[in-house]
Amino acid sequence: MTTSLTTPAAPAGTGSRSGARRSGLRPTGSARDALSIAGVWLLLIVATTIVRPDFLSQQTLLAVTFTMSVSGILAVAQSLVVISGGLLDLSLPVALSFSAWATVTSLNLGAPSWLGVLIGIVTGAAWGSLNGMIVVLGKLNPIIVTLATGFGGLAIMLIFFTSAQIPSTSDLRQFGLGRFLGLPNAFWPMVGIIVLAGLALAYTRWGRHLVAVGGNPKAAAARGISLKRTRFFVFLGAGAVAGLAGVVFSSVNPSFTPNSGAGFQLIVIAAVILAGISLSGGKGNLLVLLLSVGFLATIPASIAFFGLAPAWALVFQGALLMLAVGIDGYRLLRSAR
Repeated sequence: MTTSLTTPAAPAGTGSRSGARRSGLRPTGSARDALSIAGVWLLLIVATTIVRPDFLSQQTLLAVTFTMSVSGILAVAQSLVVISGGLLDLSLPVALSFSAWATVTSLNLGAPSWLGVLIGIVTGAAWGSLNGMIVVLGKLNPIIVTLATGFGGLAIMLIFFTSAQIPSTSDLRQFGLGRFLGLPNAFWPMVGIIVLAGLALAYTRWGRHLVAVGGNPKAAAARGISLKRTRFFVFLGAGAVAGLAGVVFSSVNPSFTPNSGAGFQLIVIAAVILAGISLSGGKGNLLVLLLSVGFLATIPASIAFFGLAPAWALVFQGALLMLAVGIDGYRLLRSAR
């Protein structure tokens, strides 16, 4: 195992060489991904600074880390699904909005902030459980299932509320407005969840099963690992993480609408694939994910300093997503030889 944030080796019996390759054990692969992203990120910073020297400022740092705070947590949730071989969960932005709605509603009803946070996370976990049950029991494609539940959840929110507002005097809102070590408070839960998820993948039985199921489902089943149980708890865990993202989102946004989470879909999927987390499953390095989230969060700030319309950020992020998917497909062809 390379680091605590890298998925562990495949268990014995799954094929030593192919298992190591599919679980992302080769340090050169993770290092290459990290160096590539860091290099392009540095070039973006240098190019923007040449055009606008005031780009390197405390305000830019705050803007980038602020953008990373929610998208980074949501990217962890997506990573868990992808590494487990579950393809993609397209309902995560809706899970975020649903959890934020539940959190804010409880606070407006007089609940203390700690209970509001718990309600938000539990709401996300319940959402993930629903997806997991449909995928596992119905034996359906996760992309189709989560697309359908996402539309359904969005419809429910559109029926019952048009906008939600967090109480300005709540402790959660004060947390969202505060800073720690010069960075937004909301940035630190993102760092914490990346570390915890990385440690869970590397050192817990659940994490090892998750990687084994994603890397080689048949071999994992032959070793007695329950594919249904593992996949169900992956969706449950991803939902809980999305719930945390919803809590953080509600703390930094004084008001929001049911569609507010939609803007995270592209950047989250792009961050996951750009980090080298293969859509085939069984491989992922969450430390590289942190770099890809940071790079993608810098693009909107650079776009603004170049004087371009904000919509250009989506163009560049979409292009990077296509490039990352192409690279992932190339890697799969090479590993199949």
